[in-house]
Amino acid sequence: MLRFVVFGAMFVASVLMVSVPVAYASSGEGKAESGEAVLPGNVFKLDKVVTTIVLPEDHVMRQIAADIWLELASQEHRGLVSHIQPKLLNAFLRDFQRYFYRDTKYRAEKVEKGNRGFHYEAPPLLTPPKPKLDEDGKEVHDESAKDGEEAKPEFSPFQPTTNQVIAVLQARLLATCNRVLGENIVKSVQVRGLFDQWPNER
Repeated sequence: MLRFVVFGAMFVASVLMVSVPVAYASSGEGKAESGEAVLPGNVFKLDKVVTTIVLPEDHVMRQIAADIWLELASQEHRGLVSHIQPKLLNAFLRDFQRYFYRDTKYRAEKVEKGNRGFHYEAPPLLTPPKPKLDEDGKEVHDESAKDGEEAKPEFSPFQPTTNQVIAVLQARLLATCNRVLGENIVKSVQVRGLFDQWPNER
């Protein structure tokens, strides 16, 4: 048991070093430090998801940490997500356990020690488009909705991931959001970074 506690402490220290270094607007207001991007107010950064997968028969332990952001349908949903975050994180932990159990078993059996780790960093954030200005330099707002036309979708700073493992995981986590929070609350789930380690292999 003491050994597991020591490994856990080492793991927490290591994952703190791989957090995504991007500022975000937690309330949709305020300014970032120079050179840092500010996310739209409808982006919610969850607490880090940290879990351990154990294969007793193979004497394998795998520790996983992930940074997850939610792209909400509206900034007004932030209060709801903040209130229900503990329940959502518990559901995400179950998703991670089930999703990565088979992957952990495969890596333990097929990949040699020292090469089993999995590290993922999301694509860079997109830069928001420059606002349209009229002749007087004032911002022009989209009036299409008033004319009965479909309004343009809200800008999303997230590029689609090309990593199939992460893409499937994000779809699974979105389904969990729809179940826990209700549909049409979360537009997308973004895994911004994922890191694992195999402490028994050290």
